[in-house]
Amino acid sequence: MATRTFDSTRTDRPGRRYSENVYFQDGRLFTGILVSLLYLILAISLDAAGYVSDMTLLVPVTLGALLLGFLMAYSRFDGFFALSHSMFTGLAWILYLMTGLVSEAELAPFQNNGIPELQARAYFILLRWLNWVDAALNNAASADNYVFIFEMSFLVWWLTYLGVWAIFRYGYTWRAVIPAGLVLLINTYYAPRSILGFLIFFCLVAMILFVRTHLAEQQIRWREQRVHFSQDITLDFLRNGFLFSVLIITLAWLSPGLGHSFQVRNVMAPLNERWQETTERWNRLYQGLNRQTRPTTAAFGRTLSLGGERNVGNSIVFQVNTAQGRYWRAVVYDTYTGRQWLNTSDEELNFDAQEAVPVAGWALRRPMTQTITLRSPTGNILFGAPDIVRASVPFEALVQPLPAPSLFGPAGTDGEPAATAVEIALARARTPLEAGDSYTVVSYYTEVTQRALRSVEADFPPEILEKYLQLPENFSPRVAETARTVVAGQETLYDKAKAIETFLRGYTYNDAISAPPPDVDPVEYFLYDIKEGYCDYYATAMAVMLRSLGIPARVVSGYAEGTYDEETGLFYITERDAHTWVEVYFPGLGWIEFEPTAGESTLNRPVGNDPIPADMASAPLDTNLDPYMEEDPFAPGLDMGAESLLNEEFAMEGGTEVLAGQSRWLGALVLLGVLSAGAWLVWRTRLSGPNRFDPDLPPIFFGRLQQWAARLGLSLPPTQTPYEQAHQLERALPVAREPIHTIIHSYVHYRFSRNSHSPGTSGSLRSSVDEDGQLMAAWNSLQPIFWKAWLRKMMRTILRRKVDPFSLLER
Repeated sequence: MATRTFDSTRTDRPGRRYSENVYFQDGRLFTGILVSLLYLILAISLDAAGYVSDMTLLVPVTLGALLLGFLMAYSRFDGFFALSHSMFTGLAWILYLMTGLVSEAELAPFQNNGIPELQARAYFILLRWLNWVDAALNNAASADNYVFIFEMSFLVWWLTYLGVWAIFRYGYTWRAVIPAGLVLLINTYYAPRSILGFLIFFCLVAMILFVRTHLAEQQIRWREQRVHFSQDITLDFLRNGFLFSVLIITLAWLSPGLGHSFQVRNVMAPLNERWQETTERWNRLYQGLNRQTRPTTAAFGRTLSLGGERNVGNSIVFQVNTAQGRYWRAVVYDTYTGRQWLNTSDEELNFDAQEAVPVAGWALRRPMTQTITLRSPTGNILFGAPDIVRASVPFEALVQPLPAPSLFGPAGTDGEPAATAVEIALARARTPLEAGDSYTVVSYYTEVTQRALRSVEADFPPEILEKYLQLPENFSPRVAETARTVVAGQETLYDKAKAIETFLRGYTYNDAISAPPPDVDPVEYFLYDIKEGYCDYYATAMAVMLRSLGIPARVVSGYAEGTYDEETGLFYITERDAHTWVEVYFPGLGWIEFEPTAGESTLNRPVGNDPIPADMASAPLDTNLDPYMEEDPFAPGLDMGAESLLNEEFAMEGGTEVLAGQSRWLGALVLLGVLSAGAWLVWRTRLSGPNRFDPDLPPIFFGRLQQWAARLGLSLPPTQTPYEQAHQLERALPVAREPIHTIIHSYVHYRFSRNSHSPGTSGSLRSSVDEDGQLMAAWNSLQPIFWKAWLRKMMRTILRRKVDPFSLLER
């Protein structure tokens, strides 16, 4: 909409002067209600999302912004003063509301120094803000929710105030609604709880607001150009606008998303990488927030923070067709900062479908094939039992070099150098993977025994020690002392790791813990303060305790084995199976999993019979025998039941296509019904709607008299003159004689007097402020009379026919 320059002397009708500063002159009350509803929906949705508690103050924040926005829009202040004043007022209002969130215990240090209560509450909020800024500048973690509440409140304040200012001062409806809609859209995507209903309601209100403000814009132009229109046109526009809004929302609901387009996903890939980095930084600075339980890329990124409550659902993420399984690895973390784990792998390799990964030739391993069918999007991350060797889809992987020869290398034969072995730290498919897609991976899976683990000597390669004994500079000596106490008397690497694992499993499992305070070590918080937690805390505690003892260990995230269905032979992995565990390095055997989390079943390995030779780590590999000749489904000439798996997959895809086809037909039928109903209503409105437009009150009120006469069952033939019609109305409603006469007399003068409605005239018969005031007063006195008469008519009908009154309403 174009910006309108207002003139205080401008009048849309002789004798009537409108506000100098407010843009819209019609429907301001209804527009204000819609605007208020719009921003209250945004505020309530942020509270309902469940990021943190105590977000209900967003509603009074929004109400304050609405009030100030309306006052400033109607005032004569210029934009600079209005914006600067609103900023300081908003800060003061938000700070005052947030003081109510501070507990008595948090106030004690301030009040002990003689600081008044309200002032102490404000100091506490400001101190929390300064601590958060310090954490952000030092790239540290923060779990302070006060800052998040403050920032969300300030965001809602500005969106609301600027939206009201833009709409009522300048008529910029789109500029006001789009920012709020984007915030709500992001909130809907990332909210821990589903708030989709708020988004739908917001869209509906926003489109009705667009209809109303567009009509108000047109009414301004019509008046300036002396185009005749009826004030009753508002109801018709809003009715049609509502139907159109419902139609648009229905189409948006049924239309497929662009995210399924391969080309769109490739174009968005760089932006998604930047967004992931931003999300990881956000997670670090707001560790205390509840998060959405969605298996997305952000759920398995390159950082793992020790935060607050863990919210997980029961939706199935994927299913696995394989003979056995315990863990489905997603990402490996190697560096601990004291508040979070990092994946520092800097080497990236691309592998084609069926291309072998040069994994290390660890002892006591065998190939294992897994066919994974996705039931939810997973951000293209490849899951599989460690260590993945091949995949049926091309993928890119962050890899770590290993101090061991590759299983597929020449291993030093004929004077050739041994190939460098690597392990996958994080893998993503290079083609889009959506719900319903399947891929197959082959892993070099360990079958190690307790006896083999106990026989391994602590002769670690320097590369392993350098990377996997890392601890923060300020690592807790108390935790290190606890580790030494727990392993006292244990001789072997395995027994030491098992002792710490058993010790930690004695702690209580709890998903709903609070995030550790910013100045408290998370491991100490878990071990000594609350003495309960979930898998991230168990795994972190075990890894750092082992590292303090000189045993290489790391943390790994992915999914636990899930639920095995004997009938289908499938493992079903749900969101609740998202898990973090520990891997410990054993020379010659590689990385071996341990399970310190009390909420998971115990990881018991077979006892075993034969020990591992002492020189196992340096023994040459037999590269003439391909260990995948028996189980690799990608090897040429081998079946391994792949045909039956493909047939089963084909049957599943066929069933999916049938269901998808039924859904498309159902959606098409619903859409056709909505379009037909909308077309019929539009056609009906065009036939029965107003056929002429008048800018002044006399014809408006005369038309309303005729409408009420029809409702009351009075016949006013068009062949009668206005005075004859008035006479019929006066006979039926004697108490309304005077106001009816006033309206009829004014209409006759307006309609039939010479030059009474010609553009530019200002004769005595033109509508004046006094006459309009008399007409409005007459109409206001008529409305209760008409309503009482209509109610009496309905009651007589009910009593005479003895019908159910609700049946009349249905008619």
